Amino acid sequence: MVAIRALLTSIVWVLLGLTALLLLASIAVRIVRRFYQFPIPAFIVPYIDNPFRRRIQPPEKIVEWMDVRQGMSLLEVGPGPGTFTFAAARGVGDTGCIYAIDIQETVVTSLCAKIEQQGFRNISAEQASAYDLPYPDHHFDRVYMVTVLGEIPDKQRALVEFKRVLKDDGYLAVGEIILDPDYPRKGTVTAWCREAGFDLAETYGNILHYLLLFSKA
Repeated sequence: MVAIRALLTSIVWVLLGLTALLLLASIAVRIVRRFYQFPIPAFIVPYIDNPFRRRIQPPEKIVEWMDVRQGMSLLEVGPGPGTFTFAAARGVGDTGCIYAIDIQETVVTSLCAKIEQQGFRNISAEQASAYDLPYPDHHFDRVYMVTVLGEIPDKQRALVEFKRVLKDDGYLAVGEIILDPDYPRKGTVTAWCREAGFDLAETYGNILHYLLLFSKA
């Protein structure tokens, strides 16, 4: 009995130690990311789409909040492994289209392989900069990004470009989850977007994650 109690005590201390290490690592990463914004390394991308995240931040719920409809044309900035790309593609249907851009070629190559493997015909993925989008003015019904805006160094330059390609009656959607090292508060994102000429239209979510919809001012 004593041996079992000692074993359980050891396990508890090990778990507490691991939790403390993870917490310290998270704090350290957040401090670094506060001063240096850059895209998430490509080798980490496959691991950010997991059951735990999908339970907290369901892709289908994000698409519902964005009011995605059949036939719409959407631009996704920073699709990563396609966590929200495929849900959005189902939302726009065969008559709509998702344009997904990422600055990292390896991310785009991997996403293109998944698109082909899953048989989607309404998704187009390409390498492009958020500062210089290869699309005409007033082209998209929605421009959206999830856990991406905090990684962009010059946010105002990117937001102005998003506004350029967005239809006058379209929405810019910004989603965040508290687990992200670059997590900005709702008020911070709202201030960034207002400075670029957007008005906050809708707020969704909870303490763990949120989605903000912005219209053109």
